[in-house]
Amino acid sequence: MQPLNIAIVDDNKSFRESLRFFLEKILLHKVIVESDNGNHFLETTDSTTPDIVLMDIEMPGMNGIITTRELIKRNYPSKILAITNHQDKVYLKELITAGFKGIVLKNNIHKDLPIALDDLIKGKMHFPRGILKIK
Repeated sequence: MQPLNIAIVDDNKSFRESLRFFLEKILLHKVIVESDNGNHFLETTDSTTPDIVLMDIEMPGMNGIITTRELIKRNYPSKILAITNHQDKVYLKELITAGFKGIVLKNNIHKDLPIALDDLIKGKMHFPRGILKIK
């Protein structure tokens, strides 16, 4: 896989730093934007267009669901992948309807993120096992 330009939107600084290390040093991608909330990320969208946005869901100010809906409304071309600890299927269904192209659970991020990134680049969606069976 070619190196991807990635944005990380997460309010936890230490998580962002460790995710950046994993993406750049292990997976050999480039993190071009880091934001600690949705409002700040929306301010960067005119000047940067990553291939993929890794979006936390619960953040102060504008959360990841509202931010994603706004990006979709603006026809933002990046694919958005939810990064979350939530495993409640009703909650995950809301992420799907908001416009996320996939979900990676934080507790499986090192195992699942490389697969999810590959799926998104191939035009597929990526969800944890069993999520697509939601009615």
